[in-house]
Amino acid sequence: MAESKELTKGPSKAELERAYDAILNGTPLPQGGDPEVVSRAIVERILAAETFEDAFKPQELAAWREYLDVPVEVRSFHLNPTTYEVEGGSSVYAVVDLARLDDGEHMTVTCGGRNVLAQLVKMLEAGWMDRPVKLVGRQTAEGYQALWLEAA
Repeated sequence: MAESKELTKGPSKAELERAYDAILNGTPLPQGGDPEVVSRAIVERILAAETFEDAFKPQELAAWREYLDVPVEVRSFHLNPTTYEVEGGSSVYAVVDLARLDDGEHMTVTCGGRNVLAQLVKMLEAGWMDRPVKLVGRQTAEGYQALWLEAA
């Protein structure tokens, strides 16, 4: 299992309420995320490239749904405003830093599923970030894939 992290300061009650409001009601969040952290992560991916193709491919994050049923430890996450306009949907998506428990690989993925967003915020709120989880999905009658986290 990946090494445990200590949170020095958890989110305030107001921050949690804003996160849940964004997830449930689509209320916009103030712009979050540190641009310097994002820039550094992109540069680190470029510097780690071993081929021309890897160095010059678009710098996009994988969708967490590409790793269904893979046990992970959620190391951290932050919520970003979404560019999708879904009436009555969430106004945010999560950028999630994970450690795979099957091979130890660290990765950063995205997820916008409301169930997962609520579960991530609940994990942070309750101090459960050290608990292993896996993303699971099931097809709905309407043809969508409902996503949520299960204990791994």
